Amino acid sequence: MNRQLGAGLTVALGLLVLCSFGTWYYGYGVLIEPIARETGWSQTTLTSAYGVALLLVGVGSVFAGRASDRFGPHLVLVVAAGCTLAASGVAASASSPAVFLAGAILTQACVGAVGYYALAHAIIARVAPKGRTRGITRNTLFGAFASTVFLPVMAWSATQWGWRPTMMAAGCVVAAAMLWTAALVRHLGGADGSGASLLGGLAYAIRDARLRRLLALGVVGGAMMSVLLLFQVPAMVEAGLTLAMASALAGARGAFQIAGRLPLPWVLDRVPHRLVVRVCLLLFGLPALLLPFSDSMTAAIAFVVLAGIGVGTFSTMESVYTVEFVDARSVGLMLGAYALARGVGSAVGPTLAGWTVDAFQTRVPVLIALAVLALLAVVLVPRPVER
Repeated sequence: MNRQLGAGLTVALGLLVLCSFGTWYYGYGVLIEPIARETGWSQTTLTSAYGVALLLVGVGSVFAGRASDRFGPHLVLVVAAGCTLAASGVAASASSPAVFLAGAILTQACVGAVGYYALAHAIIARVAPKGRTRGITRNTLFGAFASTVFLPVMAWSATQWGWRPTMMAAGCVVAAAMLWTAALVRHLGGADGSGASLLGGLAYAIRDARLRRLLALGVVGGAMMSVLLLFQVPAMVEAGLTLAMASALAGARGAFQIAGRLPLPWVLDRVPHRLVVRVCLLLFGLPALLLPFSDSMTAAIAFVVLAGIGVGTFSTMESVYTVEFVDARSVGLMLGAYALARGVGSAVGPTLAGWTVDAFQTRVPVLIALAVLALLAVVLVPRPVER
């Protein structure tokens, strides 16, 4: 097995996550208003497609990961590319909300299950096991630029040509990235000894104490991440900042997410990985307590720096740490299972947070809960398997 990914596969996997996150994770939000304006479909219809799809991304990640372990990633990527093109066509040409929902949900599910981090990082772990930390870190750096690249591009395209051509073009771009990656991994077959069933693999993950804690960490971490990213701007506005200033600080947090990822390979060569995971959980959980005081620029900037580094580091460490608990025979399945756990947390967290805000008429209890969850998450981080 090769020790290095090589420039071609590094770029292909990087563009896969860049295009997938940029078009359907971030870019879909740009299209909601143009779609509603042209069709008259409700905002609830359009946003529910996004929420349901994100949950299905987790389910799809499990199946995609298992299929990659069993048969190799080439077939998974080719099938996903075909489904992405077909489903994008359905959504982009839909004349009724029901047809649009079906097409958009299936597209997002395919793109997320195969184009987000789980499958890409499983490929990296198999191709370059000794260099997986650096490979995964580099890959997440591509993903960090997804919103920066695609939000303005998709907004411009929707303005120039409308949402339908833009949505179809987004599907074509992602499918092309999938097919390019598939061509480069066509010789990577199933992992030796990967014959256990999907249910058997998941049952083992539930029975094993370390893996149970890892999946629980995925649920808690997903809830923390989704609520923090969703509430940063509203909480800062509630504290007294203008919307423009709060949005600018949110953008600055994104820059510090990249800064948090850059030194990771150097840090992980010198610091126990479990400690790194625990520190980055605290870095993006505890600073939530600063948000009610963000009318002070000192508190606001401290939040941006600490939470940005914490979010960026944790996003990378999720994959880096997960692959330490499994061998090459089931790395795809386990990363998919973690993605599912994270998806559950990401879906449940904002819902519970919304109910809490409605009940208390302030976001402060939610921000306190984030700090408490950070402490719980630190306890959940399992001890790595000795190999």
